[in-house]
Amino acid sequence: MKKILICTIMVLILSSIVFAGVTNPLPTELNLLKGESGRFKFQVQTITSDQEVECTSSLSEESIFTIDFDPSTITVPAGTVRDVYGTINVPKNLEYGTYEETFCLSCKPTQSSEGAAVLIETCNLPIKVNVVSERTRDNMYIPPKPFPLYGKVLIGIGGLALIAAIIYLLERKKKTAKQKTKKKVVKRKKRK
Repeated sequence: MKKILICTIMVLILSSIVFAGVTNPLPTELNLLKGESGRFKFQVQTITSDQEVECTSSLSEESIFTIDFDPSTITVPAGTVRDVYGTINVPKNLEYGTYEETFCLSCKPTQSSEGAAVLIETCNLPIKVNVVSERTRDNMYIPPKPFPLYGKVLIGIGGLALIAAIIYLLERKKKTAKQKTKKKVVKRKKRK
């Protein structure tokens, strides 16, 4: 009876735990010039979970690099795999050499359910950066950070404003040409 009770309690506890796996970043090593930025990616996997998770990253306070993740808070639906992209920035005054930075990713369920909500933290995710004076090989291609929505809207508004200005100038030119033609006709009639 005790074994059945313990097994039942374990099943109930395990069913309320969210499982999220995190892969190591790719590329494993970046060759960057001083003041340059490089892109990397990793995956957050919730294949064995039945809950959506929200993940945030943290860097050690004494980090010499700045790392920006897009987006800064990562939401991963249950039973899926999501690619997460980041940008690491090398300061302009950094000495040449090889540096290894690590970061942590903390994931928790977005909705609290009955039972314990477990915070899963994966730390020591490595990013190796070779700060070089001349690049001897290219880095793995990672797509650039997408424009934020407001940037696309501003570009669209600017394009529409440019088109409107061109149409206005063409109409004004036509109107001026018509007025010149009318003046010529009036002058001809006065001469006659």
